[in-house]
Amino acid sequence: MNDIFRWLILVAIILIMPPLVIGLIRKCKARLQNRVGAKLVQPLLDMLKLMSKFETVSASASYILRGAAAGNAGVAIFLALCVPWIPFGPRCMDADLFLVIYLFVLLRFFTIIAAIDTSSPFGGFGASREIMLPVLVEPGVILCLASLGLLAHSSSLNVIFSFKNMVMFDQHGVWVLAGCGLYMASLIELSRMPADDPTTHLELTMIHEAMILENSGPNLALTEYAHALKLLILMGMSAQCLIHGFAAVWNLDSPLRVLVWGVTLIGLLLLTAVIESSAVKLRWTKLPEFIAYAVTFGLLCSVFVLGGR
Repeated sequence: MNDIFRWLILVAIILIMPPLVIGLIRKCKARLQNRVGAKLVQPLLDMLKLMSKFETVSASASYILRGAAAGNAGVAIFLALCVPWIPFGPRCMDADLFLVIYLFVLLRFFTIIAAIDTSSPFGGFGASREIMLPVLVEPGVILCLASLGLLAHSSSLNVIFSFKNMVMFDQHGVWVLAGCGLYMASLIELSRMPADDPTTHLELTMIHEAMILENSGPNLALTEYAHALKLLILMGMSAQCLIHGFAAVWNLDSPLRVLVWGVTLIGLLLLTAVIESSAVKLRWTKLPEFIAYAVTFGLLCSVFVLGGR
């Protein structure tokens, strides 16, 4: 019964929490700009409303447009079930870190082919940018996770993030560096500031928004949900790394760990809102410099791990 209860909680979180995360970021940004802003649950209401609307499909689009949206949502849900982005919950399989990286690539692949399928010029240049940026930032993600795996003597994320794995207990610096590196890489992966402004529809700045302009109705709802769930997973993994970096958390009971993780996750989301409210989008020629910081965190993780062996 306990396992069934944990499964029900995890499924409820996966279904409800992603839109609320988007709502929290938007609400915080509105308050920082001296506006009231929409309700916290407004993204959830918008997705439910989209599910009941008719679709407007381009005459040049094929079955790929609808199939990619469903594939996106399916892969995102599978990632949420197997990746230990939350400190509790059963796992449907052993999450190998290299498999997880390839699944994130598959998420991006579905979004890109859907954008290209509509023959939209906006979708085309959005897709080209979506291909370019991850190529630059993925080495940082791989280095962060692989460094943790080298310490844990396993490529399984469940083993790496387990609080029972005492090999990882005193690696506070590596945990914090990995958490910071994953967070900075997540901003690029999710097409948020300073790589892209998620609130604009200007031709010269769009990445993610350009790729979904041709989506509507349930198709748009599934695409937005998958993107929100991807944000939640990446931020959750960053929060996991950061709380593992504090020795006191290892001695806490599971409910208190979940509380600390939740506070850390909310802190990262609020930090994202502050960055998007106070920073400006970088020029494309300057963006590799920001990405270099995320890769540097991964390199530092590797240096500390290899230097301590």
